[in-house]
Amino acid sequence: MTNRKHLAMCRIIKKIAAVAFIMAMTFSLPLTAQENVITLYGKVTDCTSGEALFFSSVNLEGTRISNISNSEGIFSFKVPSTSPEDASIVVSHLGYLSKTLKISDFNKASSEKPLAITLFPVSLNLNPSVVRSVDAKSLFQSAFYRVKYNYPQEKLGMTAFYREMIKQGANRYLVLNEAVLDIDKAPYSGYSLDKVGIYKGRGTINYESSDTLFVKLQGGVNTALNLDVVKNPFIGTTVIDAERFYDFSVEGVSTIDTRSFFMLGFKTKADVEDILFKGRMYIESESLAIARIEFEMDLEGREEEASRFFIVKSSPKMRYEVTKAEYIINYKEFEGLWYYDYCCVDVDFVARKQHSLFRRNFSIKEEMVMTDHKSGGIAIEPASRLKFKDILSDRIADYEDDGFWEDYNIIEPDKSIDDIVKRIIRQLNRRQHKASSTP
Repeated sequence: MTNRKHLAMCRIIKKIAAVAFIMAMTFSLPLTAQENVITLYGKVTDCTSGEALFFSSVNLEGTRISNISNSEGIFSFKVPSTSPEDASIVVSHLGYLSKTLKISDFNKASSEKPLAITLFPVSLNLNPSVVRSVDAKSLFQSAFYRVKYNYPQEKLGMTAFYREMIKQGANRYLVLNEAVLDIDKAPYSGYSLDKVGIYKGRGTINYESSDTLFVKLQGGVNTALNLDVVKNPFIGTTVIDAERFYDFSVEGVSTIDTRSFFMLGFKTKADVEDILFKGRMYIESESLAIARIEFEMDLEGREEEASRFFIVKSSPKMRYEVTKAEYIINYKEFEGLWYYDYCCVDVDFVARKQHSLFRRNFSIKEEMVMTDHKSGGIAIEPASRLKFKDILSDRIADYEDDGFWEDYNIIEPDKSIDDIVKRIIRQLNRRQHKASSTP
């Protein structure tokens, strides 16, 4: 990886940390710190066609030590030298029967002559018995490998409607913001970042309802963009390292819009100390496209500790506990490709003064839905661009336009976001028509 790509990836991970709440990955495989290892070399192929099986999963059974094969089906797998000769190495790939070998089977293999490993295909007809045979790790890796086939590989210009709400107690709204956004969506290949700017917006702030404590949301729009887990590293880690921190399981099959989807569950491994997540991915059975992800922060017993990932600035006399942090990301298929379509963030927390039992309850909810996309990207004016640390409430007044909202002239927090989009779609279409007719 070039230094430029490395720095770009670091920036992405830091921005995802504000969303996925992992500040630094402190856990590493014990193996990486050891010199007493042996290396196993193998090449995984289809038993009938001889085709290389890339992203095959290789695992030392009973441990978290694992690796995957490269684009040629070849892997080099380091295991502790103390491992017994008859320890099991499990090789698996989505759509194939797993194969179990012994470490001793690799004794004569080398980097120049890796052990030939052939896997037998199975038909994925999605009946329950077959679903149980699908390897969860292989399904996860294959879904991310196929990102280059299932998602746009060119820049896109997107229009989105965004809404954020901050509420104290059951019904005291402190902040209500709505905006129509222009998004310069970077390709799903590489490490380029998305850019976003405000087209139209409006909002209200109710300081009187907040007593002595007021909450602002920093970087909400960029948070919604960085939740595109397919484009950005997997929640809290990277795609390659995800198996070190998460357990995966195939939970069954779901049908959505006449399509069949594998339901791939994931949860933080029991021995991982970092605060991570648990949830479910919906993976389309034929293309292996990731269509939907639902997840939540694993908070049990760590509600106060988790607050450090959310609270940017506060009085040292205040204490916070996060009681809920839930996320939904949805993608929509169009002409054979899947596009970022919708996201929702729902966070609840309580605040209290140090040594006080009096607690205030707050909730933050943000939603973003894409209303249009086109090829070729879109120019974001520097003045309208939203940066990661921007607070929308501080910027939105510059983009108010009562004529744009027409009859939809009052922010209605209980209205579904789809209802709101339907009410402003005429103006969005009018804008698009005006742009296309301009010479």
